[in-house]
Amino acid sequence: MHRLLVRRPDTIILLLAGYFALEFLVRLAMPHGMRYDESQQALFSQWLTLGYDSQPPLYNWVQALVVSIFGLSLAAISIVKNIVLFLVFFSYYKLAKLVLSDKVFAAIATLSLLTIPQLFWEAQRDLTHTVAQLLTINLFLYSAIRTLKAPSTGSYIFTGIALGLGMLSKYNFALLAAAAVIAVLMHPLGRARIFDKRFLLTLLISLLIFLPHGLWLIHNLDLASGRTLGIMEEDAPQSVFAKLLKGPLEFVKLVVVICAPTLVVYALVFGKNLFKNLGRSNEWTRFFELLFAAIAVLVLILIVGIGMTALRDRWLLPFLFLLPIYLCLKMELAGIKAADFGKRFFYIPLAMMLIIPALLLTRVIFPALFGSYDHYNTPYPAFVSQAVATEGKKPGLVLTDNWLPAGNLHLQLPDVPAMSLFFGNLKADYEWSADKPILVVWRPGKNDAGVPAPLANWLHDTLGTQYATPDIKIANVPYIHGKDGDRAAFAYSWIYPK
Repeated sequence: MHRLLVRRPDTIILLLAGYFALEFLVRLAMPHGMRYDESQQALFSQWLTLGYDSQPPLYNWVQALVVSIFGLSLAAISIVKNIVLFLVFFSYYKLAKLVLSDKVFAAIATLSLLTIPQLFWEAQRDLTHTVAQLLTINLFLYSAIRTLKAPSTGSYIFTGIALGLGMLSKYNFALLAAAAVIAVLMHPLGRARIFDKRFLLTLLISLLIFLPHGLWLIHNLDLASGRTLGIMEEDAPQSVFAKLLKGPLEFVKLVVVICAPTLVVYALVFGKNLFKNLGRSNEWTRFFELLFAAIAVLVLILIVGIGMTALRDRWLLPFLFLLPIYLCLKMELAGIKAADFGKRFFYIPLAMMLIIPALLLTRVIFPALFGSYDHYNTPYPAFVSQAVATEGKKPGLVLTDNWLPAGNLHLQLPDVPAMSLFFGNLKADYEWSADKPILVVWRPGKNDAGVPAPLANWLHDTLGTQYATPDIKIANVPYIHGKDGDRAAFAYSWIYPK
């Protein structure tokens, strides 16, 4: 395969399609417990609304559309993720070919994404909105560069569509869009493209696409920003100077963490050739250098301006996953022949395509090797079967205090409305009767007693005082692929009308 990729780089498209088909099958072979982002998608699929929580709704809309057509299932959740991931790699290859002369270098850059842990591991397990953002970034930069090279009304329209979708993927897409404007303005042809009257068409289309959610955002700004800002300020030091210092240092640390694996792989494969004539540049290396520099400045301004002290790698991944294209541009300019190193490099991503699915399966089938259980091992299917069989009835509503159990329980009971009090703005219509009681579920801690306060308050305020202290049942269910004696605790109550 590595020789075929050197001879026919476009084979990468079929290779990637096969890889993500394999990842889809692996996910179906894994237990049906879901991690946070998958569970959130299962829960949110009940609604098609202009806004949900602290993230824009693009991925939610796509997921809800798929569920409305095919019904809720693990397959419906996983197929969306893997198709979007395939499109990320496919569009990245198209973007790379647009600025690189050698298709082999474009293939190297694309498969280099499998050297970024946040992309090959975290994105496969737990990222949704970030994955959508990566795709829209590729589309936006592809259309912007295409407009720079060969402007047309179509390219301006496509840029507007990509810009609008990008703003619907994640809010920090705005930083990349602003940085791209700076990079375009510094391009020799950039000013002519931006001051072209067709650029107004780009802005108008993007505004129309974002407008419906934008109106929701204006009226729900606290909901959309409060949780994210709270995370950004976690563990902030008391000293103003220490706070101003911690954010930028955390930013630099995460940049190193994200970029280091790729740089190490490139250093091993290309050796001193990687650093040969790095001073050479052309219009596209300068474009990406300006893009990276502008993003860094904007992020640092944001960090200092709002006092960010806690950053997550997923927030910076969309700004750094373009690094392989930049490195390949530099090596191409240095006169390095991609074919001379392609065979050696392709061994690494091809091996990763086998290692990653194997590790995903190993992590959940043999959790004892890792010293802990993953969310995949949580026995939601067994708990639901046990609770429903014991009661002899299906609920009219499943109510939880957190979205992780809410989405997982909804996956097991897809025809039953589910609500999480964590998302108090999302309310489901439900039927409450003697034949369809409300099932209240929570995961109890070791020293917890009674119904958690948010659930008790909801029962009191919504159903009445007499429902605030229901009888509590405890189910201790064996973990999926767990050791004998290891059990997951579920607390629950069946609420019947009195």
